Amino acid sequence: MSESGLLQYVLLNGTFFKNKEKLFTAGIFEKFLFKEQIRSAHCHLLFWEEQIEQINRQLKLFHIKESSVTQKKSKDIKRQIERILTKNKLFKEALVTVYFFKNGTDAEYLIKTETLNIENEFNSEKGAFLSFNPYNIKNISAFSSFASGSEIFWEFAVMNTHSPFEPLLQNQEGIILEVPGKNLFIIKKNKVYTPNIAAGAFRSPAFPLVRAICTELEMDFIQDQKISCNDMTDAEEIFLVSHIYGIMRVTGFENKRYFLNKTRQIAHLFQEKILSFT
Repeated sequence: MSESGLLQYVLLNGTFFKNKEKLFTAGIFEKFLFKEQIRSAHCHLLFWEEQIEQINRQLKLFHIKESSVTQKKSKDIKRQIERILTKNKLFKEALVTVYFFKNGTDAEYLIKTETLNIENEFNSEKGAFLSFNPYNIKNISAFSSFASGSEIFWEFAVMNTHSPFEPLLQNQEGIILEVPGKNLFIIKKNKVYTPNIAAGAFRSPAFPLVRAICTELEMDFIQDQKISCNDMTDAEEIFLVSHIYGIMRVTGFENKRYFLNKTRQIAHLFQEKILSFT
């Protein structure tokens, strides 16, 4: 994150502080649990219900079953995010990062915001080229489906991949899972395949929307597929989905180049529904 990306205020447990203030001692980092990133568009929090579900599931994994942070159907934390967006005058596109810390049997939070520059990934001239490295392995754990259990593996994969390629990650059994921060979908014969979380795949909060769109387009949606490199080369189309950046077209993998017929329809409906949220 660039220095200019940081806005003037952060919000700690409902209280505003200027960003340059020293808020923590070193010991606070021992209490850090995880962070969640949320996209705000015109002060509307996209995929909010899915985000809160993921937050609550992670808190429960840390044995925090009834957190004051997400009580009252999460209206309180939502209100706090809206407050800091207003305080920092972020009325268009913004990235909201919520850090969670353990406080006994409860959780505390710190909210940070920054300007988000959204480019239309789908209409990118070249699209994404995927790269496979057998050393980009992601271990399966209770946190595999969340960014908090995936980010360290994503960083390693990106570090070992030359731009402009997007690295594929696999589990210990060689099943392809995802691209850093994005869900992977392959299309073949009007069927959409995506790895299952049981294999260790990350699940973006945008995943349910993609599934609903595929159903609307009368495409079979199969999410327990064990995807291999052969499946990638046999695919007719491939696309990636991020709850922050939206849909990214995939142009090629190794010597294979892909069509954009169904992907274009899915991307169009995805953008339409995003606009309807705001």
